[in-house]
Amino acid sequence: MANIHILGEGAIGLLLAQHLSQSHQITLITRNKRAATYLYQTASIQQTIPCSTKTLAELPASSIDTLIIPVKAYQVIEALRALRPALSKNGTLILSHNGMVDWSGELAALEKTQSAYFLSTSIAGYKVADSVHHTGQGATWFGPLNSPAEHHYLRVFSQLFSTFENAKTTFDIMPTLWKKLAVNIAINPLSALEQVANGQLRQPKYAAQILNLMNEVQLVAASAGVTLALGELVTLAYTVMAQTANNRSSMNQDLANNRRTEIDAMCGYICELAAKQNIDVPFNQQLLEEVNKRWQLARQ
Repeated sequence: MANIHILGEGAIGLLLAQHLSQSHQITLITRNKRAATYLYQTASIQQTIPCSTKTLAELPASSIDTLIIPVKAYQVIEALRALRPALSKNGTLILSHNGMVDWSGELAALEKTQSAYFLSTSIAGYKVADSVHHTGQGATWFGPLNSPAEHHYLRVFSQLFSTFENAKTTFDIMPTLWKKLAVNIAINPLSALEQVANGQLRQPKYAAQILNLMNEVQLVAASAGVTLALGELVTLAYTVMAQTANNRSSMNQDLANNRRTEIDAMCGYICELAAKQNIDVPFNQQLLEEVNKRWQLARQ
């Protein structure tokens, strides 16, 4: 049994806590100290998630053996800097977020005996108060991010995630992250701006825009040394739309609730890399501007 710390009490963190608590001891790292009972719900069951809570201030240095950080993309760097001192000398760090973030500097600051991994998951759910509703189970990929992890990723996967539905490992996680980024870009911004469920994006009126978005992702990925097939990206996006047809994307929910979105780590990431390579990406640029404009208007 592993002692696992999960940062935050968001939907993905609680869904991971529920599954992992079946075999491991779970501690949620919360912003404020409070008494809370977290509930896990599906269409047919409701049960308490067995876990304890601690604040960052309550974590001694080098006290965490396994740390999962499933936060919003724009929170990742701050979270790494805050929690790195609490990670044990031989600790395991697992990142899990939408979009792309340059965490290379933070990973380079880890001890040579600390291993870092990425968990890319399409598990779907939403949170209401202290209840998380599990609405879908897509593919999950797990792979190493640094040299120490390359030697241990199969063991860590077997210990933590092998019982997840449709979960697999990969030695090279980057193509998987790019594919997940493409799916995020195909679904999140459009579903947020249109305020529709994922499945509704399969309507013909969105087809040309989605194809152009995927073409831009493929071009920018190639400039970064990652080869992706346009047809595969489009097929993957539509497959996820079908699998999560009744779900509302995270960006859809964020925009509807006047919360900051992860658009900068999705379309913004593509636009940033494209600018460095003099690649024109007007479709990603348009969505980046529209989502940020909508959020700014909502804040006024």
